Amino acid sequence: MGKKHRDSNKPAPRIVAVSPDDGSAIDLKNPALAALLSWCLPGLGQIYQGRLFKGRLFMGAILGTFIAGLWLGGGRVVYASWTPGNTRWAYVCQAGAGLVALPAVFQSLHLQGPAKQPFFGSSFMAPPLTPGQYVSREYATSLVSGDPDIEAEDFFDRPPLRQSRIDEVSIWHRRFGRWFEIGTLYTMLAGMLNMLVIYDAWAGPLGMPTDDDRKAYRNAASAASQRKEAPR
Repeated sequence: MGKKHRDSNKPAPRIVAVSPDDGSAIDLKNPALAALLSWCLPGLGQIYQGRLFKGRLFMGAILGTFIAGLWLGGGRVVYASWTPGNTRWAYVCQAGAGLVALPAVFQSLHLQGPAKQPFFGSSFMAPPLTPGQYVSREYATSLVSGDPDIEAEDFFDRPPLRQSRIDEVSIWHRRFGRWFEIGTLYTMLAGMLNMLVIYDAWAGPLGMPTDDDRKAYRNAASAASQRKEAPR
């Protein structure tokens, strides 16, 4: 008996969703890739699928909300920290916004690592210092020179490092007041909303399908199958 060979030139099957607006077919292309793209940059997966208006709308709304929250909180509200007494659960939601929140992870790992300072000594998205935490002398010096609420006496000398005496998150709360919490909320909402965008890229528009939707879906799937099987 002869063996059956798979046609390597045969196109991969397309996954089709139905628009709840007009019942038209939506080619989701590669849903897993689209979902990943929409996590990396909100709306990018929809743009990849050819849904340009929706993708641009998502991108502007979610990134705008995230950036607004970051600004309201003085650039301090997005950080990752898992140390005892300073666990930042809000970051679980913020991380849903994608790559814009990812620097916080690298900053946290670098500050807790052998270097004992964030990347390039920058405090952007770096977690706040806690009492007893060790940091590099360079980072301590940059904080003293750049923050009017931090003084040289706020660090013990522990050559070749310095040990913090401050609870930096308390300084942030005192400085920004309610705007710190409002900024945190904005960035969390941006991340949570992007989870819906990711699902939209994966499975198509949300909504309860009607009988007409199901009929349109069957027709769209049948048309796509016929196009796939048609001789070229």
